Amino acid sequence: MKRLPIFPRYAILALLTLTLFLSSTLSHADIVTLTAADNGKQVQLTVGDQLIVRLPTVSPRFGWRMVQNYPGQLTVTSTHNLPGVSSGVPGAPATFEIHFQATGPGGLDLALVSALPGTGYAALGGFFHAYITIDQPGVAKNVNISEYGNHSRVKVNKGDQLQIKLDNTASAQYKWEVMPIADNVIQLVTAQPEQPQKKSRQRKTDAPEDITFNFQALNPGKTTLRFLYRNATNNEAPPKRDFELEVEVPDPPR
Repeated sequence: MKRLPIFPRYAILALLTLTLFLSSTLSHADIVTLTAADNGKQVQLTVGDQLIVRLPTVSPRFGWRMVQNYPGQLTVTSTHNLPGVSSGVPGAPATFEIHFQATGPGGLDLALVSALPGTGYAALGGFFHAYITIDQPGVAKNVNISEYGNHSRVKVNKGDQLQIKLDNTASAQYKWEVMPIADNVIQLVTAQPEQPQKKSRQRKTDAPEDITFNFQALNPGKTTLRFLYRNATNNEAPPKRDFELEVEVPDPPR
């Protein structure tokens, strides 16, 4: 009869320690659920938490999709078409449910659009947006905001990096300008246009181009960042559009 191998005592202790660590992590993970009524909401998660989004559809055959992916921060684990489940819109024929897992620290605009444009059964107009920040104790995070986050709020910790990406127009007379920041809560580090992924032989005038403003959170407090899309050749002309973001840097835990 063949004898089973005898594991060393240290290997057994290591296995027990790993099991206890995983059990502790899972037991502290939270589940956050959003419905259509939470459109525009700011959500705070911790690495390991689960996020469930339930939105109305015209039929169980149709659903919602993400505008972009968020690798290393938020991962889709499953999707479901569920007739009769509350989506935040009374009388909706069906509900589309998306399950996410918070996998890494950061901040992002979670934007979803109806999978069948023009037929979304909701007061949302086929568009849902929530701002998600994911914390990990002891780890600084990069928080990324696009124009979907206009007139919203974000919470960042001291030392975090905040990136705001705005739509610009290459070689145009209109440029984004950040208004002076009166306090010492957050400071501008750099402002730079985003380089195109593929170099074109001839770049057309007025071709779309993003510009990224990089900030760093310095001290606890609250402030408002404001940007104006102004005519660079005529300071008296009214701005074409603006962007505002309320920023809070909480006191560090004691």
